[in-house]
Amino acid sequence: MANGRAKTDLDGTVNEFLSYDEYLDSKITPLDLYYLEDEKLARQVVELGLRGTGEVWKREEFESRKAAAQASRLSKRSEQNDKYK
Repeated sequence: MANGRAKTDLDGTVNEFLSYDEYLDSKITPLDLYYLEDEKLARQVVELGLRGTGEVWKREEFESRKAAAQASRLSKRSEQNDKYK
């Protein structure tokens, strides 16, 4: 059960970001940028899992979770609209 809850928490994270780059940027610290001096390089380091804590999703996983979250929202909205018809 705890594992299922953790997955739900991670799925909620996808809604916080408009893009995958925004998601990666959230894992970059000012110190990372100080040493690397390049935002694109910092993103690559995070994406490869060489920096940051916790799980870092690959672009495909982020985009599929984002699409699933959007589909879920649309489905719920449709169900609510059907109730009031």
